[in-house]
Amino acid sequence: MKKFIYTIAAAAALMSAVSCEDFLTTNPTTAVSDADVFTSTQGAQAALSGCYNLLFYGYGGSRPDTQGYMMHMMSNDTCGDDIIVDGGWYGYDYNHWGHQRGDIFKSSGIWNYYYPLINNLNSVIAYTPVIEGGLQETKDAILGQALAMRGWAYFQLIQTFQQTYALAAPRNMPGVPVYTEPSSDQTEGKGRGTITETYEQILSDLGQAEKLLAGFSRTQKNHFDLSVVEGLLSRVYLEMNDWSKAEAYANKVLAKYPLTTNEQWYAGFNDASTSSWVWGQLTDTEHILEGDAAYAPFAFWTNYITRNGDDLWSFNCFFLNDKFVEMFDADDIRAKQFHVVASKGYYMSDKFYDTPDLTGDYVFMRADEMLLNKAEALAQQGKDVEALAALNELRALRGATLSQKSGKALLDDIYAERRKELYGEGFAWFDLRREQKPLLREGMHNSFSGGKPIPANSWRFVYQIPTAEILNNPNINSDIWPAGDQNPFGEPSLVLE
Repeated sequence: MKKFIYTIAAAAALMSAVSCEDFLTTNPTTAVSDADVFTSTQGAQAALSGCYNLLFYGYGGSRPDTQGYMMHMMSNDTCGDDIIVDGGWYGYDYNHWGHQRGDIFKSSGIWNYYYPLINNLNSVIAYTPVIEGGLQETKDAILGQALAMRGWAYFQLIQTFQQTYALAAPRNMPGVPVYTEPSSDQTEGKGRGTITETYEQILSDLGQAEKLLAGFSRTQKNHFDLSVVEGLLSRVYLEMNDWSKAEAYANKVLAKYPLTTNEQWYAGFNDASTSSWVWGQLTDTEHILEGDAAYAPFAFWTNYITRNGDDLWSFNCFFLNDKFVEMFDADDIRAKQFHVVASKGYYMSDKFYDTPDLTGDYVFMRADEMLLNKAEALAQQGKDVEALAALNELRALRGATLSQKSGKALLDDIYAERRKELYGEGFAWFDLRREQKPLLREGMHNSFSGGKPIPANSWRFVYQIPTAEILNNPNINSDIWPAGDQNPFGEPSLVLE
């Protein structure tokens, strides 16, 4: 059985304020007073363990599809071009029926997942440095992980609640409220500020974490360490179109982690010890989403029952679009995992499947993503020869036809390779936004958004601020941007001009 470094009692105590019955604002009270927790490095480590528990298992609302980061990754993928959802919770995301509205559960579910986590992290960040006694390297490791987690959380929020950086920053568009100190239910809510200010905080947190974690050696891949921070910085700089830094940080990770082998590709993406995994979520019988393997992410992929037994209940509702399947060459090893489900006429995939004891791990970051970040960053810098070499390194490994493209056509090949290599890993929706591409579902798909394609830069790619936040925060008003603080919502054709 896998071993988890969680202080469960402390984690449970810290989470007790995060119940489904309570309305969770951006500034909730913590269940354990800071004075009681931060009297030693052991207490600080317990508080940090509670934050990890919130990251993996915390709820943003009463629905299971608001629990934990993995569920948010699944939402992002089902909002894209390539996965078909035929039943289950994620039909709301897949159909784009209006779940981005501020008065719908999904917006508040995301908001209320990240901000309580940030508030608990703020206590760790504020009080760990002033603990008397204890080894400095222990304090640095705790502080570095907390800063990394907070930087990651703000990056997730800004990608969800604002247009992509390349469009929003030049227009000085709003960011998300930034809290850097512990707050209570008496703390006045902050305004949205600007997107530039939000990214300054993200880079500050990750930059400090990079220094503090330089000598830190983690014992589990579910913890933040220097490599995870470097991978996050590659993601952030890619979003900011700072191509040289996106490339540089991708290279730092690639120097330490190999690509996923074809044998590992066929193994089900369920083992955090896989050499290419940089970051992931470990699972065992005591650490399962919803406390039931039937609700785990693997249960949504249409292969769960055939692999794990007819006596298992399963959502069995994630399929692949036929036009996406046609993107793969016949000799591509990834294409050999596709099978037509006769009763549906849709393709199923064997990329993700659970372990026999139903305790499969979840991947959050792997080296192959970093290689694709590098290829894209190189191509955007006009370094086509190097970009082509990076792209073809992955294609050759997978048995795919090598690209011979240059310029924009090369970038299109890189974008296509991201879809083929990373599907199901949480990138689809954010990639469409960052690449400023439309949602264009062709071939076999269920109906979505009233059957209307969603053009590039549509406001349907952006969540509104939750209505409850606007009602409870005097510094965020309900007027629609640019007159006020609320993001627009309308027909899919409503785009950022």
